[in-house]
Amino acid sequence: MQETIGDTTYNWTDVTTEFADLCRNLPVGEVLRDEDFTLFEAMTALELMDPKMDGGMSIKNHFHEQKHGNRTLTLPQLIEKKLVKTSSLTPTELIHLFDQLLSTFHMWLDGHSLALTLYTCVYVHDIPIIEDYPLRTICYTFVKLIDYIRERILLKAGLFEEEDFSGTLTYNFPFYRDTIKDQTCLSDLKKCEDELNKRLRSLKHESELNQSEINATQQLIHRIRFLRLFFGVTLRFNEANEKTNEQTYLNSEEILRNLKQIDELLLLIRPSHVVDDETATSPDNAELIIPISSLADIARSFDPYYNYRQLPPAFNRFIRQLILPSCVYTFLGSICQQLRRMLEVNDKRTLKQAFEFFVEYSTNEKPSLFIRSLLLLSYLPSVQGCLLSSRKIFGQISFTEQVKYEMRLFIVPPLLTLKYITIDQETINYGENFFQRACVPFSNLFYSLCNNRARTREKLSNLLDEFSVLQDESEKLDQWLHKYFLQHILQANLSTLNAQTLLLIEKTSYFFQFILHWTLLIMEYYLLMGFDLSLYSKRELYDVYFYFAQIILFTHINVYKTSTNILNTTIPMLIQINQKHQQISKNQTSNIFVQQFNSLIQQHSNDDPLMDSANDSNPGQKKNKRKNLNGLLSTNTDHHEQEVALIHGHFAMSTAMHRCLKALELERRLRFSSTDANYFLRDEIRYRHRFLPFANLCAPPYMPHADFLHIQNLSDNRYTPKELYQDAINNFSQAKTYFESYLNRLTISKQQTLNRTFTTSFTSLADVESYIRIAKTNCVVLKLLLSGHKSDMKIDFDFTLHAHYPTLKL
Repeated sequence: MQETIGDTTYNWTDVTTEFADLCRNLPVGEVLRDEDFTLFEAMTALELMDPKMDGGMSIKNHFHEQKHGNRTLTLPQLIEKKLVKTSSLTPTELIHLFDQLLSTFHMWLDGHSLALTLYTCVYVHDIPIIEDYPLRTICYTFVKLIDYIRERILLKAGLFEEEDFSGTLTYNFPFYRDTIKDQTCLSDLKKCEDELNKRLRSLKHESELNQSEINATQQLIHRIRFLRLFFGVTLRFNEANEKTNEQTYLNSEEILRNLKQIDELLLLIRPSHVVDDETATSPDNAELIIPISSLADIARSFDPYYNYRQLPPAFNRFIRQLILPSCVYTFLGSICQQLRRMLEVNDKRTLKQAFEFFVEYSTNEKPSLFIRSLLLLSYLPSVQGCLLSSRKIFGQISFTEQVKYEMRLFIVPPLLTLKYITIDQETINYGENFFQRACVPFSNLFYSLCNNRARTREKLSNLLDEFSVLQDESEKLDQWLHKYFLQHILQANLSTLNAQTLLLIEKTSYFFQFILHWTLLIMEYYLLMGFDLSLYSKRELYDVYFYFAQIILFTHINVYKTSTNILNTTIPMLIQINQKHQQISKNQTSNIFVQQFNSLIQQHSNDDPLMDSANDSNPGQKKNKRKNLNGLLSTNTDHHEQEVALIHGHFAMSTAMHRCLKALELERRLRFSSTDANYFLRDEIRYRHRFLPFANLCAPPYMPHADFLHIQNLSDNRYTPKELYQDAINNFSQAKTYFESYLNRLTISKQQTLNRTFTTSFTSLADVESYIRIAKTNCVVLKLLLSGHKSDMKIDFDFTLHAHYPTLKL
């Protein structure tokens, strides 16, 4: 049997009968094995003659339907056969092609291959032969837009996974990099827009007005202007200087102006809708109706099978219909809204603020890969040949400076606060090595937060290993610095120095406490993301809430207490040391570490806990600062009050949940039976699986399952169900009080209406409101259970109000 495919003729031999006879000798379930054909080859083999797996079958049927031979026609061949036209396109035809190209762009951003999206348009394979100037410009712009996003954004960010985004494969498609530049496309679009505006004015002055052509021309102008603005906005992200190849400054104000214009254009654009009936009209005039008869000359402009033979055998070969233009423009409107929200990251000047924004943005906006890549590159712009940890924040601030400043804000270590002390070279090298090493996990943290939710959780578990190493390094650095600074402080002979302050400085591990604080933040977010992704079974809830409250949150509360105590106790002493040495040093900072991030201190002086008034030359300001200093010396300030209120609230909620779960289990009132503990081998296996990422940490120390059972027996098992119910009610009430106190403090401190997505640590205002409702409801349910109400009824959990804590259902 002969078959011709393209220019090649194949001679096929039919082995169906012989193959079927051999298969009859194999029992059901048995697979043929050979040295060159193992089980792996059998499982990965393609099923011939199946259109879903055998690409030749689908394309063969397609060729039969098209009735033009077993081959794909190129653009010159289509022009020769007069199946498409490349000159004198009407505005209606251009609008249809524009909306179709925009739909392919949307599908490509959604993760589909270039071979099945943009390059199914026959025009983009050979753009130079297109005579129609607007069509040629539009095709060039879409190709350059996708090339820029792929090359300068997606590949630079490196956030995509092979299984959920295949749009980076190029298949040797033309991108015209040598023939046309990005800025040329923008100028050509502007030229097209001007020419169409002239054409529109001439149409309006004609004696016989053609309203349909006027409307089509106006709609085409809106579309070309939209494409120009959107392409221009995209070029502003991760834009590199052509001479130095360094990241240029991100001008957020200019981007916001362009986004506002895009929003206005999207309101004016009427998505096209192709219909068979020429008399059909849009009921609310929201769509631009295009009769299919008016598109006869460009009917073959899109061929979904054009690149079918270039796809690999195991590729997803389903040909999807293009998305409706109305949906595409809605999607583009949401992209503009997300971009506007994303630009707020430029106002986040500390690592804590940036972390909270990244968590808030990924949780509430559900950004696509394109937006997540822009977020990462806006915060950490890429530089050629530069590692992630070596990138500068906003292209300006090195990570080492930012980490030092963040540590100064959190716990004021003497190494980063005493401005006029001289530090020996060995101590400088020790400190710089630590900060250089700290850049890697902190930069990886923000990279992890820009991945999709499931991948973020996986990367956070790996990140904890890096923070474990950093904990060891911080302990060694603290031990090295203790004797050095203790001796220096004693020599200062300060009036504010007492035995309590001296003991606190001697016992405090500044660097370790800071690293532990961030480690606990990651652990807390890691466990809560398990609830967001619905990973925990009901049998695991007790383990998770117990570990979350008694190990992680309990440790974090102590860290915040230590930081607050240090800030309130040692700041007066540190200020006095700086003032005492200021006159001797003649206002010249000798501490090299403070010199490195002195610009950050001056930019954020209002947030700096160390209030030094000696450098201010204005007498009025001196007086005010002296007043603040005196107040600081005499009273304690509630540092981290918002974070502490939230941590206490989570601690009370988690404690209430594991006490409540234990009481329900003792009374056998849970819907899942206690005998289900063996469905996943043993409880110990599940326990180790959930908390294994914490095993390598120095602090908080990992609790093995045997110790967990022992502490559980000491804490919960010795109480009766009624006592556990009462304790859970008290904890829910306490949690409600903490959360309400947080809301009140936040309202007073901000003195403005906040967005419900405003996030502190990893908890938003909407989360807190849900927690309060859950705590109130569970208090009522537990009081009913305590009174013996419906003692034979099973209790179930409802996570619809919030994923982190369930509502008890009778």
